Amino acid sequence: MPSSPRRKLKDVRRSFTGEDKASAAAGVGRGDLGLDRCSARQRRFRAFLALYLFNANVPDTPLAAQHSANAFLSYTMTLSPWFDSLVCIVPGAVDNAVGRLLASPARGDLQYGVPGLRVKAAIDFRTYHLVHLPTDAKMVVASRPDFPHLSELERRGPYGETWSAEHYVGAEVPLADVERDALSHLPSMPSGIEGILAALVARLETRDPSGSWALGNWWYDPLLRPRPSGYRRDGRIALWGQGRTWELRWNGQPHPEDVIACLTAPVVGVAQLSATHLSPFEWVVTLDGCRLTLKYGAA
Repeated sequence: MPSSPRRKLKDVRRSFTGEDKASAAAGVGRGDLGLDRCSARQRRFRAFLALYLFNANVPDTPLAAQHSANAFLSYTMTLSPWFDSLVCIVPGAVDNAVGRLLASPARGDLQYGVPGLRVKAAIDFRTYHLVHLPTDAKMVVASRPDFPHLSELERRGPYGETWSAEHYVGAEVPLADVERDALSHLPSMPSGIEGILAALVARLETRDPSGSWALGNWWYDPLLRPRPSGYRRDGRIALWGQGRTWELRWNGQPHPEDVIACLTAPVVGVAQLSATHLSPFEWVVTLDGCRLTLKYGAA
């Protein structure tokens, strides 16, 4: 029996993302891979999350001192973007990985972690269903792709088995003043910038099946190539902007050409996005009249 178009799309998506069959099927769109087809709140959350993932080790940036979640990228994971959820499968140390995203009451305040990100339900420190209060978007961090769904955990109790609200902050805790202050200082993001930043988050772990490029979760090179010119061990990265003009600077992994290739490649690239090479270490990507300049080795 010939394969259906949806099954073909699922298989193509898996070849780029490394997802299991069920996860790819849950995320594939109608007529495309589904990496960018998501709800407005989910797109907003992914763009918001990009700010905290792509800022680290640069002292003169607005997010340098707090709220960085860049260390989350150092964990081995498979990313599965769904229409209304962002699913991260972390085979080992799930609790540690979640700790890079969430604030802990043990620290006495909510200064660290992604502002407004909360635990909705969890079980056995291996599955965490998260909700981002400012956007009401969902995220899952789990050790296995066959994780228990939120409805199942909620039937077991407000947090699931072996879960304690003393460990991380639950969804019933409203935004703290320090979080409101952090959110009030975030720059505006028009739809084009949201689309570019959300696309980067959805493709954190993608790679070309033919082996010509790979993003490696922005910390390693799955293709084991020589380090790009301009590479530095300190792993500096900075993302900031205002309105239609933004800039992303970094000096570690991935290769800058790989980022451009991923965003513009047939099938897996972002529809309507264009890229221009300005200089040996500078590119600009454009979507819906918005510009994100990529500068490599300049962070």
